[in-house]
Amino acid sequence: MSSIIGLSTLLSLVLILGGLASIVFPIAPSIPTIWLGIFIYAAAHGYQGISQDFVGLISIVAMATILLDYTLSRSGVKKLTVGPWAIIGAVVGGLVGSLIGPIYAFLVGPIVGALVTEMLRGHDRIYSYQTGNYTIVAFMGGTIIKLIASIIMIGLFILRLQGKL
Repeated sequence: MSSIIGLSTLLSLVLILGGLASIVFPIAPSIPTIWLGIFIYAAAHGYQGISQDFVGLISIVAMATILLDYTLSRSGVKKLTVGPWAIIGAVVGGLVGSLIGPIYAFLVGPIVGALVTEMLRGHDRIYSYQTGNYTIVAFMGGTIIKLIASIIMIGLFILRLQGKL
């Protein structure tokens, strides 16, 4: 194995695992990062074992996931008229919560972040609580969708590498 193929394989592994970790800790776009890892592996190996058709299939899964996540979050935002500041507050709250622990990252942080942001913007408590509740539902829904898609993408990739697909 040449050094370029070895380095690209290592980079692919880091990207795939980093994308998987980004589902829980939103430090990078998870699905595109996983896709990039698979693409780099396939391209570096000259599409041997991982064909261009397979990369196309993985691309369709990735694009469908991104579109679904975006569509669901936008429809919820429009329904509740959640502003961009509430979303930023929820993300910041989730990141701060992730420093404390998983429960705080998924439940407490986003709710408190959105709630505090909306209250600081002058909205009443009921609206702020609704916003906080929506952000947690949206965040968990998006996380579950991305987790399922990443398992499908990585699972198909592993099966393809083993020659079982």
